[in-house]
Amino acid sequence: MLFRSNLGIGSDNLFHTEGRVRYTASVDVANLFDKVALYNFLSTFSGTHFLQPRMVLARIGLVF
Repeated sequence: MLFRSNLGIGSDNLFHTEGRVRYTASVDVANLFDKVALYNFLSTFSGTHFLQPRMVLARIGLVF
């Protein structure tokens, strides 16, 4: 059995301001446990796919 887990956390109003301008931030982790996997769907159009290694993505933003 393949166990793949992703995790994400973020905020749409990081500093809890009341005005129109606000800051956003988020962090996402794909393949949290760094599992190695290979999918083969036996299809002409999809083929074989490798599961990506652990990836961390951080975002910050300014909404105005």
